[in-house]
Amino acid sequence: MKTFMARVSLLLGLLLLPARGEFPTAQLAAAQAQTANVPGSTQAAAEPSATKDPKHLLDAIPAAASTPREPKISLREAGTIARATGTVLTQGHYRQAPLSDEISHAFFTNYLAALDYARMVFTQADVEEFGAKYADQLDDLTKAGDASPAYQIFKRYLTRLEERNDLAQKLLTQPFEFTADERFNPQRDKAPWPKDAAEADDLWTRRVRFDVLQGRLANDKPEEVVSKLAKRYLRMLKTMKDYDEEEILSTYLTSLANAYDPHSDYMSQSEAKQFEISNVKLSLSGIGALLEWDDGYTRVKSLVPGGPAERSKQLKPKDRIVAVAQGDGEPVDVVEMRLNKVVELIRGKKGSEVRLTIVPTAEEGSRRVVGIVRDDVPLSEQFAKARVVDLPAADGRPTKLGIVILPQFYEHCARDVEKLIARLKDEKVEGIVLDLRRNGGGILEEAIELTGLFIREGPVVQVKGHNGAVRILEDEDAKVTWEGPLVVAVGHLSASASEIVAAALQDYGRALIVGDSATHGKGTVQTLVPLAQFFNRFTLGANAGKLKFTVSKFYRIAGGTTQKYGVTPDISLPTVLDHMELGESHLPNCLPADRTAPLEYRRMDEVQPYVSSLRERSLNRVAVSREYAFILEDIDEMKKRKADPSVSLNEATRLKEKSERKARDEARKKERKEIEPTPVPIYELTLEAIDKGEAPKLVLAKKPEKDAKATEADGAEEEEPTDDEERLEPQLRETLAILNDYLDALAAKGHRWVMDHRAPRTP
Repeated sequence: MKTFMARVSLLLGLLLLPARGEFPTAQLAAAQAQTANVPGSTQAAAEPSATKDPKHLLDAIPAAASTPREPKISLREAGTIARATGTVLTQGHYRQAPLSDEISHAFFTNYLAALDYARMVFTQADVEEFGAKYADQLDDLTKAGDASPAYQIFKRYLTRLEERNDLAQKLLTQPFEFTADERFNPQRDKAPWPKDAAEADDLWTRRVRFDVLQGRLANDKPEEVVSKLAKRYLRMLKTMKDYDEEEILSTYLTSLANAYDPHSDYMSQSEAKQFEISNVKLSLSGIGALLEWDDGYTRVKSLVPGGPAERSKQLKPKDRIVAVAQGDGEPVDVVEMRLNKVVELIRGKKGSEVRLTIVPTAEEGSRRVVGIVRDDVPLSEQFAKARVVDLPAADGRPTKLGIVILPQFYEHCARDVEKLIARLKDEKVEGIVLDLRRNGGGILEEAIELTGLFIREGPVVQVKGHNGAVRILEDEDAKVTWEGPLVVAVGHLSASASEIVAAALQDYGRALIVGDSATHGKGTVQTLVPLAQFFNRFTLGANAGKLKFTVSKFYRIAGGTTQKYGVTPDISLPTVLDHMELGESHLPNCLPADRTAPLEYRRMDEVQPYVSSLRERSLNRVAVSREYAFILEDIDEMKKRKADPSVSLNEATRLKEKSERKARDEARKKERKEIEPTPVPIYELTLEAIDKGEAPKLVLAKKPEKDAKATEADGAEEEEPTDDEERLEPQLRETLAILNDYLDALAAKGHRWVMDHRAPRTP
C-alpha cells in the first residue's frame, strides 16, 4: 500500500530515461546528464554491514494467498537494500541531503501514513511508542543496514487491524438505529489517532454505523448490507495479511524516498515493470484481457480487441479465472488471491503459453482449461486520440474545430499527435485544442518533440541539476506540423511534461492557455535506476528493485519555474477542483519554487494582442451560463464540505439530503435539455482508425456505466462531468468557444492562418 504521495508520484511521473554508471557521486552526476537508455556496467561496492536476521519478525507476517511459503527476502537482505537506497538518495537526489533526524522524522511519518492514512487503525499510544523508538533513529538504522522497523510496525498494524475487524464483525450482528443526532468524519487524514483502545472502539462503532447507513441509503436490503460489509472488512484484513516481505519493504522504502520529495519512490521488481508498462511503453506481453476482482474471484471484465484472448475465442467477459499454469507446469490456485498477483502470473514472455482454468459465465458450475499464447498487447486506451466538433454559432454557421487528447507522454506520442493533426487538417478544422487537462506527465524528450510540432526551432525547457549546471533542451527541427490557431487546455491534473509544453508555448506566445486556476506544479525530473546498477548484485541479492528519484528541476525558457505553483492560464475558468487540495503545494516535502536566468528566444506573440478581449468575452459568457451557475453552486457546496467534512448518522437527515440532491440533479438535467435539446455532435478519430483509412466515428451520447450503489456506499464525492457525458462538458465547451472567438479576432485582422472562406463576424 503506497502513500498518497507515492500514488500521485506514479501518476505525475516525469522520467529521464534510466541513468547509467557506477555509484560514486561524480559518476552519478554524469549519469543524470544521460538522455539515452544505454546499459552500463556495474561495479562491486563494499558490502554494507547487516544485522542478525531475527526470523521471528518475518515469520510473524502471515503467508500470502492460499499456500505456505518461504519468506521472499530475509531481513538481512532487506537491510542491505535499505542501506543502498539511503546511500543513493543521499548522494544522488537533487536535495543533496544526508540521512538525518529531519529525514528520519519525515520517513517515520510517511510510513505510518502509508499504512494508516485515515488514522483509524493505530492508536496514539502506538504512535508514541514507535515514535520514541524510531522517529529520530530510522536514519541511523538505515545507514547500519537495519530494516527491522518496517516489519515491527507492520506487525503491530496487523494486530490492530485484526482487533478492528473483530469489533466490526461483532457490531454487524447487532440491530442499528439511526435516530440520534451524531456525525462521523470519513476524511480523517489530518485528525488525531484515537488515543487508546476505548476511543478506537468508539470511532469504529461510528465507522460501521456510517457504512451501514450508506448501504441503506443505496436501498440495499438490510441483510445484504451486513453481508457486504462483513466481506469488505474481512477482505481488507486479508489483503494486508497477504503482503509479503518485499511489498512491506517497498512501502517502507518509498516512505524514505518520499521524505526527500513526493515524486521519489522505491519500486520492487514487479512495481518497476508495471510502471514502465503504464507510463512509458503502453504495451505489455500478455493475453489482452482486462481483469477485475469480484468477491474472491478474478473475473474477465473485457477483452482487448485483436489481442490474444479475443483471437483465441476461448475467453469471454464475466468468465472467472480460478487457476493459472505456465505452459506444462502445475496450476496455481488463484481464488482469493490479490488481483495484482494474478495479473503477474498471467503476464509473461511473448510466445509463451499460459493455461487458465476458468468457470465460464455460460456454464456455471463447470470448469475448463484454456491455453493462450502470449503476445504484445498495446494499451490503446492511453494512446492519443482526436475529436472533431462542429461548434454552432449564433449566425447558424458552424465552425469545425479539432481536439487532440493526450492522456500521457508515452514513447512516440509526439509522432502519434503529428499523425492526428495531419488527419485533422484533412478534415479542414480551423483551430485545434490540445487537451492536457488529465495528462500527468511522462517522458521528457516527448515533451520537447511535441512542443516542436507548433514552433519552428528554439529552446523549450531548462534543466538544472543539484550542482547548478544547466542543460537547455531545444527543438532542433524547423518543421512545423500545425501553424494554425492553438489553445492548450490545462487543469490541476496537468503535470510535469504537460507543464513543460504549456509553459513553453505560453512563453513563445504561440498558444492560448485555458483551464483551471493553475496546473499541478511538478517542476522536477526523475530518473529510474536499478539499485544493482550501483552495487554488485551479489551484495544486494536477487530481489533489489529500482529507485525513482529526483535529479533535476526544470525551468521555463523565460526563467520562471512551474515547480510548486504550476502554470497560470491566460484565461481561467471556474471549477470545483480549484477548491480541493490538489497540486504540488499540498504535498509534503515538495521542493521550493525559485527562478533561473531567462534564455534568448524569439517570441511569436500570436496570442497576447487578443488575450484581454478574449478573457472579457469568456467572462461575459460564463456570467450568464446556466452550466457555470451549476458549477458555482457546486463550489459553494464544496466550501461547506471543506469547512465541515463530517456526515450525519441520522437517517431522516440523510434521506432529506439525498432527496434534495436528486431533485437538484433532475432539475439540472431538465434545464440542460431545454437549453440544448440536441447535443453538439462529436466525432472521434483514433490512431487505429487513421491507419485503416476510416472516417471519424460519431461518439454516442451516452454516459459511462456507473455502479451507483458502490459509489453511494463508498461515500464518494460528486465529480465534474467528463468528456464522455451526453454533451460537451462546460469547461471544454467554453474552451472551444474561446478558440472560436480567437478565430474571429484573427479573421477581423485578415490573419493568413484563417481559412479563406471565414469572413469577419460581428462580436
